[in-house]
Amino acid sequence: MTDEEFERLKEAEKKHLREEKQMRRTLEALKKRNRAQSIVQKMRRGAERLLQETESLVDTLRTQMARDEAKFEVAVEDNESVDDLHEAEETLREERAEDLVRQYKAVTRPAGGDTQKAKSAEDDASASDAEKSSDGPDKTIGRMRKSQSGDGT
Repeated sequence: MTDEEFERLKEAEKKHLREEKQMRRTLEALKKRNRAQSIVQKMRRGAERLLQETESLVDTLRTQMARDEAKFEVAVEDNESVDDLHEAEETLREERAEDLVRQYKAVTRPAGGDTQKAKSAEDDASASDAEKSSDGPDKTIGRMRKSQSGDGT
């Protein structure tokens, strides 16, 4: 082998080693790039999964809130109807009481011509009460009134 052939082979080998070195750098860069891309994709998938979970939770909360609001509205409506029912019961109770008072008065009040007799009996009773009071009471609490007849007792 001559020096020229040796130099050519040496130059070819150097060129080959440089190309191989360049290829290794390119391979390392590609590996780094692939790792970065896979990390980004994992992050993207994780973010999408979190977003879906969050949307699911928000939908669940919205559904629960809608149910709770509906229950609340029904409860308020029931409460209003209960208040209306209490008012109706109170009105009915008052009407029954008035009716009962009317029935009681009708039973205790003399009917027809007996009304005149009852009034005269009341007048007689009040007149006899007035006569008794002029004489003075039989028993009193406290001081005795002076009798009007002038007895002094």
